[in-house]
Amino acid sequence: MELKQMEQELVALTCGVCKGVSERIRMESELFDIAGFENDIMEWSDFENEVPPLDERHWLRSDRPPEQGQVRTVKVSHPFHMRIGEPFWIMYTPVLSSFNGWDSHPEEIEQSSFVRCSLERVIERNEFTAWLCVKILDVWMIKDYNERFPERDGSTGYLEGFEMFGDPYIFNYRNWLFISAGAQGDLGEWGLVKQLNSQYHMLVYGDWGFHKNNAYGGNILLPKDRIDGWIKQAMENNRYETIE
Repeated sequence: MELKQMEQELVALTCGVCKGVSERIRMESELFDIAGFENDIMEWSDFENEVPPLDERHWLRSDRPPEQGQVRTVKVSHPFHMRIGEPFWIMYTPVLSSFNGWDSHPEEIEQSSFVRCSLERVIERNEFTAWLCVKILDVWMIKDYNERFPERDGSTGYLEGFEMFGDPYIFNYRNWLFISAGAQGDLGEWGLVKQLNSQYHMLVYGDWGFHKNNAYGGNILLPKDRIDGWIKQAMENNRYETIE
């Protein structure tokens, strides 16, 4: 196979800071049922074959949620690393929360999902970004994960990282908690937790850094006393917010 053809098959984008290419994301997890990319690395459009220049920042993002069977045009950035024909999971949030976060638009939490895509073809690319066509294979709504996935014990393995960064920030919207902790914008972790019958189920977990932006979906039962302690601590330190 010619080198040029191999390069066309692989879309591995470069970090704008160090100019390095990230390692491939692991598409499996011991604790979670879904392992994929966080939504930040993919922007959804309503374009088909004609797309804006790769360096154009001002273009109309799509407000159409992905549906199974669609072929959609998307723009991806580092640390995207996939081959043509290869399936992958990515978290999807509607357009307002994709720009501003769930804490600004918590009503979009229950409209968010993980989307399983297959990379169909490259429309245009450079070192840092690419316009792609992807086929939508599955769309699994996050709000259903406590019913879709088996409950797993989360007493160890995914909570220590939050405490490593100090006091987590927590916001509460209805029966949802969003918990995040980080170190000076360089790396961090977050979790989306659903409260059910006085128990805490982490349905989504994310970790990010210079060369990773990952998200995981599942149904992780968290120790109640530990999360209650975090909430109390966050309230005492003005790091807890209730959003109506």
